[in-house]
Amino acid sequence: MRTMNDTSVWQAVTQQTDVWRALPAVQEFAHQLPRNSSTLTSGVAGRLQQMQAAGANIAGTPLRLTREVHLFEQVPHLDRGASIDPNQWSAWLQSAANVESAHRTTIAWLRSRMPGYPQLPAPQLAPGTALTTTEYTRRLAWQPGERAAGLQMKNLPPHATRPLRVTSNQVRQLEESARSLAAALQASQPWQQLAAARQTLDEKSRKELSQTRARLRQRLSDAAVDAHEANRVLLRHDYRCTALNEEIDQLTGPARQFANAFDAADQLVELAASDVFGQLALYGSPLFMQNVTDIDLEPGAPRLIHFTTHNDSWLNTGELLQIDDPLVTDTCRLTATTVSFSSGSALTTRLTAQILPGTASLWQAAPPSRT
Repeated sequence: MRTMNDTSVWQAVTQQTDVWRALPAVQEFAHQLPRNSSTLTSGVAGRLQQMQAAGANIAGTPLRLTREVHLFEQVPHLDRGASIDPNQWSAWLQSAANVESAHRTTIAWLRSRMPGYPQLPAPQLAPGTALTTTEYTRRLAWQPGERAAGLQMKNLPPHATRPLRVTSNQVRQLEESARSLAAALQASQPWQQLAAARQTLDEKSRKELSQTRARLRQRLSDAAVDAHEANRVLLRHDYRCTALNEEIDQLTGPARQFANAFDAADQLVELAASDVFGQLALYGSPLFMQNVTDIDLEPGAPRLIHFTTHNDSWLNTGELLQIDDPLVTDTCRLTATTVSFSSGSALTTRLTAQILPGTASLWQAAPPSRT
C-alpha cells in the first residue's frame, strides 16, 4: 500500500470517533473488552482475554471480532466454566454484533463511493479471495451481495444506525460524520489514483483482468482450497492470499496499475475507517511509549519503524502508539512484536509499527498502564 498522508482523512476519522464513542451501545460493548477492564480472570473480559492469549485478535480489530470469538469458542482447551453467567455472555455477544453490524454497513457504504463502483474489475474481488470469502479472513471482507445492493445511489449508509439505539440527534451526527469521511476518502491520493488507473483501462487490459479473475475463481474454489488445506483456517487464509498475489504479479501495464490502485484504495478504507477508527472509538487515545531505543526507520510504503522497549507492558498488534522521540512525531500502528530475554533475564521487546503520516497533532497519547 502506498503511503497515505491525507490529513483530511484522519480528521474525518477523528470526527466519526467522537460521535461513536458517545453512544451508549458502543460504550456497553467497549466496557467489557480486556484492555478496558480491570477484571481479566472472570466474566466477559476474562473469556475474551483467554481467547486473546490463544491467538484471537481481540485487541487489534475490535470492530470485527465476532467471527473470531465464535471461532475460538470452538477451541476445546479454552476454559468455559462457571466463572461467567451464560446470559451475560449472550447479552454481550448481541451488543458486539449490533456494533459490528452498524460498522460494516457504514464500511460498505463508504466503499460504494469508490470510483467506478460497483463495476470494479479488480482481481481482489474475485470469488474466494481474502476480501470476498465467507470463511475466516484477516481482511475486512466485502459482504456477499454488497455491490448489488445499490449503495452507490444512497446518500447515507442505509440502516447503519438501527442496531445502535440512537436518538434523532445522534442519527444526524452519525450521518454527518459518515459523509465527511466519504468526502475525505474521495479526495484522498489513493482514491484519486484509482480513478486515474480506471480511466487507462482499455479492451486489452480489461480482458487481462477478466482472465485473471477467471483463474482465481478456479484456484480458490471450495474444492481447490480444500485440496490445499482441509481444516486449518489460517493456512486456508494464507493460501487465498498467495494465490491472489501470484496472479497479480502476472498482470502487466494498465491492468497491473489498476489492481495495485484498487489495493491501495481499499487498504485505506480498512486502515483508516476500521483499524484506526476501531482503536480510537473503543480504546481511546494512543499509548505513549517512553524509554524507546534502537530506532530504525524503514524506507518504502507503508513507512515502518522498528524500535526496542525495555518496560514490562504487553502490547498487542493493532494498537496505536506515540513514541517519545523526535525521529517520529506521527502516531504509529503496531504490526509485530518480538520478545526476548537477555542472560540476566531482563525482558526486551522489539516492536514494528506502521507510521500514519499526517497524524502528529490529532490525538493526545496516554501512558501505558498494563503489565
